[in-house]
Amino acid sequence: MNPAQIAMTKPTVHVLCSSDTPKNAIQQLLYGLEEEGIPCEAWTEEEGNALGLAWKGAQASRLEVGVGMDGQAAVLHISKLEYEKPLFQIPVRSIGQVRILGANAARLVKK
Repeated sequence: MNPAQIAMTKPTVHVLCSSDTPKNAIQQLLYGLEEEGIPCEAWTEEEGNALGLAWKGAQASRLEVGVGMDGQAAVLHISKLEYEKPLFQIPVRSIGQVRILGANAARLVKK
């Protein structure tokens, strides 16, 4: 299923990861979202950096929230912000912060 098809099915936070994203970072991000009870869809993109992936996810999500991750960073974006100005950008190696980023993404939806 491609991102456009997912967007048409149900409201979720979109999590897009490059192929070099550490698996434990993805897992921690998803735990953060799950703790807040917000559904998400996650998939891997062959190309793209964390900022571009987060923007793409936010634009495609019915909830207007996207997270992008690559080997270096995790980025939280919402569709109403400018491309170059994401809400949060953190190092992906900070696993505890990545989990908090997932929870913060969920809290944006709950507002």
